[in-house]
Amino acid sequence: MKKKVLGDNAYFTVEWSELIKYDKHHASRVLPELAGILYFYDVKGNFKEDVLCFGCWREGLRMEMRNLFDSYFTKFPYLTDELRKKNLYYKFCVLDSSPADMKDVMYFLISTNKPILNNPAEFSDSKRYSEICVDEINPKTKKPV
Repeated sequence: MKKKVLGDNAYFTVEWSELIKYDKHHASRVLPELAGILYFYDVKGNFKEDVLCFGCWREGLRMEMRNLFDSYFTKFPYLTDELRKKNLYYKFCVLDSSPADMKDVMYFLISTNKPILNNPAEFSDSKRYSEICVDEINPKTKKPV
């Protein structure tokens, strides 16, 4: 993730992974133990529905994915149940600069994309900037997502 602050405005560039079909065994091999954001889609044919934007700060991406889906560890049983009903694909980005930066990026993604399991009205930014902009980049093509 890159960040540029100009005056009262913050501009983030987030580099996502490729879209990956969810499989708990594959996820445990692919995801790093670093802070970041998991973004889930329900894929039906050519249609992608935004499902959930999930921040992983303390535990890292790998452990938070495990905790999200493991019924013994989850702090969010409602999310776990809803996610299991979907044909899930996910992407992730490493974002380890600060919890406030993660909050700002997630605020932008949730308020812009409106994933069905996130409530934009219940999510706020860090209040550090008057405007937040996020450019999303595909790592292979280096082009906008």
